[in-house]
Order: sequence, then structure tokens, then C-alpha cells
Amino acid sequence: MGEIHLRTSRDALTVDEATGAITKFRPLGAPGTELQSECGRCAFMLHHLDGDGVYRWTDSTKARSVVASVDRAGSESLVRLVYQGVGPLDLEVCLTIRASEAWPVTRWSASVRAGHGVRVVDLQMPVIVVPWSEVSSVVEPFAFGRLIEGAGLESLPEDSPGLWQLTPENGDTAHYPGSVFAQFLATCGGRAGVYLACEDREGHIKRLRASRRADGVRLGVAHMGDWAEAGERTLPYETVLRSFEGDWYEAADLYREWSSKQPWFRSLAERTDVPPWLLDSPVHVTLRLQGYLDDGPAPPIEGFIPLRKTLPRLQAISDRVAAPLVPVIMSWERGGPWVYPDCFPPVGGEEHVSEFAREARARGWHVGSFCNGTRWVTRHLCCGYEGDEYFRQNEGELGVCRTSDGRLWSEGWDAGWRPSYACCMGAEPTRQIAMDFVRRLIGWGLESIQYFDQNVNAATFPCFADDHQHWPMPGKWMSEAMASLIEGFGHIAREAGAAGVIQSVEQPCAEFCLPLFQQADVRVSPPGTGCPDFIPLYHYLFHECIIMHGMMGWGAEPYHLPIRTAWNGVLGEIPGAVMTGDGTLLNRDTPNWALWEPKVGSNDDALEMIRVVTAMRRGAGRPFLVYGRMQRPARVEGVRIEEWEWEGRRHAVPAVTHAAWRAPDGRFGVVLANWTTAARAVHIADQRLSGAVTEVVCASDTLERERRTDDGALDIALPPLSIALVAGA
Repeated sequence: MGEIHLRTSRDALTVDEATGAITKFRPLGAPGTELQSECGRCAFMLHHLDGDGVYRWTDSTKARSVVASVDRAGSESLVRLVYQGVGPLDLEVCLTIRASEAWPVTRWSASVRAGHGVRVVDLQMPVIVVPWSEVSSVVEPFAFGRLIEGAGLESLPEDSPGLWQLTPENGDTAHYPGSVFAQFLATCGGRAGVYLACEDREGHIKRLRASRRADGVRLGVAHMGDWAEAGERTLPYETVLRSFEGDWYEAADLYREWSSKQPWFRSLAERTDVPPWLLDSPVHVTLRLQGYLDDGPAPPIEGFIPLRKTLPRLQAISDRVAAPLVPVIMSWERGGPWVYPDCFPPVGGEEHVSEFAREARARGWHVGSFCNGTRWVTRHLCCGYEGDEYFRQNEGELGVCRTSDGRLWSEGWDAGWRPSYACCMGAEPTRQIAMDFVRRLIGWGLESIQYFDQNVNAATFPCFADDHQHWPMPGKWMSEAMASLIEGFGHIAREAGAAGVIQSVEQPCAEFCLPLFQQADVRVSPPGTGCPDFIPLYHYLFHECIIMHGMMGWGAEPYHLPIRTAWNGVLGEIPGAVMTGDGTLLNRDTPNWALWEPKVGSNDDALEMIRVVTAMRRGAGRPFLVYGRMQRPARVEGVRIEEWEWEGRRHAVPAVTHAAWRAPDGRFGVVLANWTTAARAVHIADQRLSGAVTEVVCASDTLERERRTDDGALDIALPPLSIALVAGA
């Protein structure tokens, strides 16, 4: 047996004819560069379940026989590799590879024929392990968007069979569509990067993740669910592989070029389901009705119940930021914060919420709520809630997700204070409870419903139950169940005559679910704060398709809110904050909750930064920051790094942040924000701004003037606590 040689317009690949493994992967533009490690010497891996529902692992090296064939027609090649007796099971896997010198990618697909009783969970292919010498960073469309580099590469999880299994220990949202919000991975570094992507238009379940092997980084994709228990199935999409040159923006450009042509990619300018009130960028303000922390005592907040008590303080915020508000009520559940579904009536009674919503609408505001998603909370250790009897009496077990071996799927990340079960959207009890819950909220007059607050990134939890209304394995039914439930929520709103109700989701909405949601809660992490590997990958890919708000997020003390709001501003998010009992804003370094005392920083500075960012979003910046498409950043020089120490921690944050945008009418613009209380001067050098430009600065006063650049070069003066736009004609 020999080697099979494939060539694209970019790369040369060699496949071992005896095993089907990629042995060489070389970019034509970088002679001598090898992008496949010695580690990657099998063609596929596969998980299946034994008779007890226990995960078992096998791979292509365990096949009884391998038959390879190659068809060539001109510059195109089709490789077919058939593996029989894999495991050894009554299982046949067929891999196909398509390549052409006219394409930049190789295209991979597979089919699996399973005999009776063989339950395949996932097939993992192609197998690509990039040598450490060629990796300086890894791009993952996970959570908010990650660029893992430097020492962070050492913290990549070790590749192992257990890493890929759908189990409570691995979480219930780490798949696509879910915490993986787009279908690609990439390495950058050396003379070439590696780009791996699935071109799936239909929301099939998969996992994409980078993992660590002895001599390289594996870019892995597990094609999950929908494999026939007895019969044959061919993947209905292809996975593509190629090299590229450049950084994470280049990788994102490759993916955006494909994703922007898919059914989910509809711009806000085209969407008819996003109400004008949301496009008007109302400032989002959280009202937490019980307790200060999730994992602490949760008594009702006297100053917030009944909610009408908060109206004067909210009005003061609205006046100060010169914009309408979206007050978002949280932790209102009867049994304690985030207790679901035993949550009614809300603390203080239903009428006080309805009254508050009526009075808010009279002021031109819109009330919302974060919720708990499809989880069933059985206890709250901080407030004494005991819900086991409620769970039993209401047959909660009927809607709970099952693991592969039939156990109830317990949540793990917050079990220390709020034990709960993940519930299955493919089970009728789960759907009915969710519908009744949302009907109640809409009946109160709420218009911003973040029901999927903990099904992060619009994730449907996986389930292996054989007595729910779905195939007894995770699969595409999960995407269909999400669409069906959101459609049901829309029907409830229409039935109630509640025009303008929106659906929001915690963390960036996975691309396949973009048409279902009008808003996403995207928490930014400026440099030096909570998520060191945060990059605005989601903004870069999908900003123009959905409204994002930054009511929560990271930012260093004592300047948390000015910093976070500056990043919200340039990244195209509606700003906001958590309101404390006296009407001041929570300015602590937290992505959500902290004790209200002692107070930190300047409330005036926080409000002013929110005001100027909102003024820019509602004014000259609207075509860019509401409707625009993010671009590669401009070169901005002269940005000072502010350094300080606070409570034993050292911080270093750029005084000015910036981002580049393209408006729907084609204009290019650069947005810059100065979060400090000192004036700053920076220099832009970007030929995309050549010629005449308009400069708009929102500060204590608003400045607008016409200027000319010197071949794209321009000096910009930024007053304290300001945001500026420089836009081409």
C-alpha cells in the first residue's frame, strides 16, 4: 500500500492508503512547513454505547479491513476509504475526501452503516493535529469568543475519549448550537494557520474544540447524534480543511464569507421582528429583588418591593443618561433567586410587577426579566428552599434529561448552592411548563423575556431518554425543539395582543438560532479583566444580525463601569448596569453580582459614560453601532496604558479603546472611546479613511465637523469620558 496525494489551490495533502490518516499537510505558499503532527495518525474516532448505555471508544486503527479507491477527473480527486468491522463491531465507516486544484479546501464527509444494536453517538473526523511549532494561538467560537495564546495554550484540555462525551461532568451546553456558536476552529502562527469548519446549514449537533496532545494541538470536530441504530446514514454536510495566512481576523473572515450566505444570516435592516423600541437603544438596568449574591442570603430588598418604589430612582437614571430604560427584574422567584419552576407568585405579589410594568410603559420604557431556562431547581441552600416534594408531586422526573446510562441529568456548576436538573425540550412537560411560565410574564406586561438565561448561547440540553418525544440520542431534534418553543412563545404574545415582545438569550446566540432571538446578553471582558482570552469574535461575525446588550460584564475597579461601558460602546452593544438600593449603580468588578457596600468609584462618571455611548448609538453612530458590520481594527497610535493598584491587584487597561465598522451604505468608520477623566489624543492611520471624513465627538458637549485625512492619517482629541466616530463620506 502507498500514499494518496491530493492538491488544492493552497495545499498539498498526503493520505496513507493503508489507514486513511493524513500524514502530510503542507501549504504550497510556505515550503517546508508541515501542518500535521505525528500524533494525527488515525482517520477517525468513534463513540458508541454498550448495552448498559456506557460510552465506548474506538477508532479507524481497529478496523478489520480498509479499502481505498481514488477517482481522478482533470484537477479533481475523490478518495473513498471504507473501514469494515470497526471495533470489532457490525459497523462500516466510509470516509470521502474531495479535492480540486481549483478549490482552496479539501472537503470531507462520511457515512456509517451500523448493524442491529450498535448505538453510535459521534464520529470524529477529519483528524488534524497541528505541531506546537506552528501554533501561536487558537481561535474558538466558544462562550463569548476566545483567542487562546501564550501560556493559555498549556491549559488546553488534554485530548482523551472522555473529553468528547455528552455527560453532566462535561456540562450540558458545550455543543453546537450552544456554547459553540459557530462551526469552525483555527490555529494561527508560524508561516501558516489551519482552518477547520463544518458547512452545515441545518443545525445538526456537533462539538468543535481544541485540545492538547503531546506534540500538537488537535482541532477536533465530533459529528453527533442522528446515526441510525440499524441502517446507514451519510452526513448531510461537509467539513472543510485548509491553510491560511494571518491572525484570527483572517480565520473569522473565512467563516463569515460562508456563514453570511446561510438562512440564519439576516441583517437587522432586513428583519421585521425587531421592534423599534429595541432599535432605539434603551439603557438596560437590573433590579435584583432578593439578596445581593447568588450564593448568599437572599432576603427581599425592602427598597425594591413593591417595584413602584424604584420608579423615582430609575427616572433619575433615565434623565441623567437622556434615554429610555429597560428595567430588568431578577431574583423575583417565590422560592428564592432562580428557583424554577416553583416560582409563582413572585416575591411581593403579581400585582406589584404588573403595576410597575404599566407605569414603566407610560414613561416609554419596557420591562424585562432574566429567567432560569429549562432547569428544575430542587433546593436553594442560601434561602432554605426545599423543593423535593414539589418535584415529586408534579412528576418533575418526566421532563428531566437522561444521561446515556439512564440517570437523571444533574447540573454541576452551581450545585453547591442550588441543586437542579437539566430538563429536556423534547419532553412535553418541559415545554408546557415553559409556555405557562412565559404566558405569566407576558400577562404581567413584560416585553423583554430572557427565558433562556441559563441555556446559554441558545443551547438545548442533550438527552438520551427513550420515553420522550425525540430520538433516544442527542441530535437535530434539539435544534428543532428550540425553534418550536420560541415559536410557541411568539404565539403566546400574539394571543395576548402584546406587540413588541422580544426574546433574549444569555451569552451570544448560536448562529443557527439567530432568527429566533432579537437580543443577546453579551458580557465583554476588556484587557486585564475576567476573561483574558476574550476577543470580539461574535461581534465580528454576527453583530449586524442581532441586538446585543452589555448590562453586565467585566471591568477593573474602581473604574468598572466607565471601562466596561467604553468597550460596550465601541463593540456595538447597548450599555447598562445593576442599580443598588439608593439608585446608584453597582461599580464592582463582577460579570453580574457583588455586595452593594462599600461603594466603589464615581457614580457620576459611570452615568456620564453611559450617556455619551447611548447618545452615539442613537445618533451619528447608529448606522455603524446598531446596523453595522465589524471590520479589522484601524491602526490607532498613542494609546496610553493606564496602570494602577486596587486592593492588592495591579491593573493595566488602555485609556482608549476602538473598533472599526462598515455601515450598510458602505461607509467605513472608526469608533473610539476614552473612559478616563483626562483628555486624550490619539493618531489614526488607516487608508480606509482616505479623503473627507466626518468627525463626531460625544462628550459633555457634542462636536460634529468635516475634516480631511492625510492619506488616512488623522489626529483625534478625545475629551474626558467621551466617545468619537470618524466616518468616511
